[in-house]
Amino acid sequence: MKKKWVLLLVLAVFPASCREKPAPAREGDAARPASGAAAVILTVDGVNRTNEDLRRFVQLQYADGLGKQEDAKLLSRLFDVFCEKQLILYEAEREGTQVDDGEVAAFLDEARARGQTPAFDREAVRASLKVQKYLLASAYRDIDVPDAEISAYYEAHLGEYQKKEEIELSQIMVADREKLLGIRAELVRDPARFAEIARAESAAPEAARGGAMGFFEKGMLPQEMEEVVFSLKVNEISPVVESPYGFHLFKVTRRRRARMQVLADVREQIRNKLLSAKLTEAYDSFLRGLQAEVPVRIHYENLYFSYIKPDPGVNENESKNLPGADPLPNG
Repeated sequence: MKKKWVLLLVLAVFPASCREKPAPAREGDAARPASGAAAVILTVDGVNRTNEDLRRFVQLQYADGLGKQEDAKLLSRLFDVFCEKQLILYEAEREGTQVDDGEVAAFLDEARARGQTPAFDREAVRASLKVQKYLLASAYRDIDVPDAEISAYYEAHLGEYQKKEEIELSQIMVADREKLLGIRAELVRDPARFAEIARAESAAPEAARGGAMGFFEKGMLPQEMEEVVFSLKVNEISPVVESPYGFHLFKVTRRRRARMQVLADVREQIRNKLLSAKLTEAYDSFLRGLQAEVPVRIHYENLYFSYIKPDPGVNENESKNLPGADPLPNG
């Protein structure tokens, strides 16, 4: 397992009570109220966690993913993740896993280099890295994807690497149709100004990139857009297209013909896919082992929301689809 994976693993934030400050409450401490912020919702081998700890976890890790109205089903899945993380953190600390200041600083520097601005304090990062380091040294220790395995996968899945025709697309999106018609008239005269105008006028997320959206195959875009953009010549400005988000202008900047991707071009893509599958399997197996060995009690009745069990027939690991839920490399 490569050491650099520590910096590539998804950051999983832990609540303030996990930080290296006052010792956590244990069973037998002063009686807690049956509900509210201080109510005990999880006990890991006598170490208690509360609703307040869970709120911090949710707020720090998933604030952008929660609306103003907290959804009980989503909170239930986040609580499932919270319980997993607390169990692994407990075992990491029991085994004496340490993370020094230099490792914390390196993680934050790496996050900033990737354009991220994590709103986490250093001790929350330290707790997260402690779990990652423990997993790397235990559950993930011997995992690798040899070249022969990559080649075998490629040969067995050639259909996955037959690429359809692709177009590289840029867009300008605004809320006012008349304004966009004026912009289109300018661009018909001078298509080279598309990126400049996109930066200044577009309300789309990729405006800062001059409207560049990337490459698309047929079937990837809404039908009303696809019918227009795949009929465009390179550098031709589209008619105005209306969508639920506003009014759009498109320009095709490049076309790629249908082709077969060679192994050299997709080797790392395949490696990451196989690696993620192995890591997920190892994580699940390791977690089941901990759950069998470490006494854990979950106090659903004390949660500040009504817990909803996973839907019948849904993969028991559905919570791993949540951002930051499973410590896998980003690629």
